[in-house]
Amino acid sequence: MRYNRSRSSDQNFWVSYADLMAGLLFVFILLIGAIVVKYVYVQTDLKGIKNDLEAQKKVLHIAQVELSQKQRDFLRLRSDMNVTSASLQIAKELLSQKESSLDEATARLQLSDREIENLKKLLLDTELARDEVKGELVASQMELGTTTNTLKLKEGELALLSAKLLENSASHQQLVEDLNLTKSRIKNLTGIRIKVVQELKSKLGKKINIDPNSGAIRLPSSVLFDVGSFELKPEAQKQLKETLQPYLDVLLNDDTIRENIDHIVIEGHTDSDGSYMHNLDLSQKRAYSVMAFIYSLDEKRTALLQKYLSANGRSYSDLILKNGVEDKEASRRIEIKFNLSNKKAIEEIETFLNRKE
Repeated sequence: MRYNRSRSSDQNFWVSYADLMAGLLFVFILLIGAIVVKYVYVQTDLKGIKNDLEAQKKVLHIAQVELSQKQRDFLRLRSDMNVTSASLQIAKELLSQKESSLDEATARLQLSDREIENLKKLLLDTELARDEVKGELVASQMELGTTTNTLKLKEGELALLSAKLLENSASHQQLVEDLNLTKSRIKNLTGIRIKVVQELKSKLGKKINIDPNSGAIRLPSSVLFDVGSFELKPEAQKQLKETLQPYLDVLLNDDTIRENIDHIVIEGHTDSDGSYMHNLDLSQKRAYSVMAFIYSLDEKRTALLQKYLSANGRSYSDLILKNGVEDKEASRRIEIKFNLSNKKAIEEIETFLNRKE
């Protein structure tokens, strides 16, 4: 009986021991499972963190590429527009600062997991700075557009000014040409007068004095008229014919000379003896007598004479002085002179002045 009790007690011990070991084994298995599960969770979290880190790196890389592109665009805008160089320089410095921040952020990404939150915050700050730079770039582009429009307006104004300058240059050239033509006309009139004077000297020779400047001739009244008379002396008519015939031939027979003659005038002059009105009447009648004699020389030339010839008395309004004293003998005279027509020259001068205005 004792033996059986001892045996039963041993069996119970081992059963209890086996149960205890089984329980300990179960607990150990549970502990191992918990450790495995915890490890899996930890690995999953680490993988997620690493994925987030890689994603952040990609985002930062894209941001860096975009910032590099903006930097190149910014540099190109700066080279195109010197007007906005100051603003672009500021943006460039800001980009450089942000690029330095990005470099620092990239370095921080290589740190421990405990700094990931700091990197996320830094990434947020970088994105805000990037948006700020984009805003500045948009403002710079708007300013560039405004400047471009202003330049276009200035180019339009410059084109108008250039066209106006070209038009003024053409007008000025035309005025110069017209002025040169007018000068040529006036010079031509002077040349015609010289030609007439030379012809008169050639025709009349030394018979009578001819004014070298005006081409006028002077005939003493004492040779043509008696004192106080306006009738031509018979002996003076032959001399007067020999003088006046060739003088009028030179002026009226040559077409080139005649078309430039405005009129031929016979002037009677007296000395200062007597009243002005009496001398005016006498000088006028003497001038008419000479003109009537010219008409009698050649009736075929009457039409030309009517067109060009005139006579008037000057009394003593144009005395001849010698050393400041009246020369009465020289003052009593008949003058025959001609005037050239300057109508064309005057018209051309007026046309030139009107164009200039």
